[in-house]
Amino acid sequence: MSKIRSLVLAEFLKHFAKKKPDPYIWIFSSTDNRHYNYNSRYLFEYVKDNLPEITPRFVINDPVLRQKLSDEYGSQYFIETESASGIRYVLNAGVWFTSAGLPAYASGLGKNRLIINLWHGVPLKKIALLDPNLKKMARVYFRKIFSENYTYVLTTSHALVPLMAESFDISENLIRVWGQPRNDGMFQPNDAASILSGIYPELPEFERTILYAPTFRDYGQIRLFPFDDFDLNQMEAFLEEHKMLLFIRTHIAEQGSAAPYLGKRIRFLGNEQAEDVTGILNIFDCLITDYSSIYIDYLLTDRPMIFLPYDRNEYLNGRGMNFDYDEVTPGPKPDTFQSFLDALLTEDSHWKTERDRVNLLFNEIHEPCSAQICEQILKQIQQ
Repeated sequence: MSKIRSLVLAEFLKHFAKKKPDPYIWIFSSTDNRHYNYNSRYLFEYVKDNLPEITPRFVINDPVLRQKLSDEYGSQYFIETESASGIRYVLNAGVWFTSAGLPAYASGLGKNRLIINLWHGVPLKKIALLDPNLKKMARVYFRKIFSENYTYVLTTSHALVPLMAESFDISENLIRVWGQPRNDGMFQPNDAASILSGIYPELPEFERTILYAPTFRDYGQIRLFPFDDFDLNQMEAFLEEHKMLLFIRTHIAEQGSAAPYLGKRIRFLGNEQAEDVTGILNIFDCLITDYSSIYIDYLLTDRPMIFLPYDRNEYLNGRGMNFDYDEVTPGPKPDTFQSFLDALLTEDSHWKTERDRVNLLFNEIHEPCSAQICEQILKQIQQ
């Protein structure tokens, strides 16, 4: 169903929904209502497993994925909002959680229900209404359908409250420092060998794991390992000598860019292998990225990270940053292949100090937060 048709249908059906939606039906949704990811996924799983008084439902409008999830968790948990009956169901629910978009699109939906935007990361780059590329009509739509509907928008630090309020054009009183449910897994033991062997059953022996997760570029193909002196044979020999595994995780549109590098110790870890990698970030001993806010979650592990901002002027000028890049990226930025290999082997105490500083800025929540979020919502619906 197109967004326009969905919007028209929801605008019509909201007039026939219950005046007081059921506060014990909690609806979860994420990217385009077609993905099972981000904070919505992890909070949903917590509610499903721990709050028997709540009826949790996750919107998945991709029928193939909905069937797969139904087979794994139970068909009662997954619903669609592409039909009138599906939209009616979510309109009769008193609590909505989203990480991107809404379960159904219409104006005035936040008047008689709680709508909590869990969001999906710290806004290193300009987001929402601060995005300089957002068109005028899109801004109007965003305010009417999203900003004016939110009960709360969640973040991870009080330092981020003004920025989140400005990004969504809402009062700072509606920003809650409640954390991100997807980071709950960072505080629980995860066995790298068990998890990775479930994805790739015949991995070679390894002692260290590295995740390379660059950002998507909409202006051209990404350049992985952006060094003029890069040597793939030397890279493979280095990984073999030091018993390392390197996993490349690009945007799905750039998956082909990883293909020339894949081999025995360089593997691909895309959405098909792990739709949402945040829950297992703590199985990696080092993170390589460029502009992705994934590193802000990874700061919670207190492990080394490397940045490869080879096209920083082009990228940052196009999207815009909320922070000075060098001030909030606590890791080496090698510009030669040899310095890159050196960075994989050494840990400078200076970067440990810098990681602590940036972690304090961005991450106030250093424990699982799903239970506390649910407790706050339960208090409100029970008043």
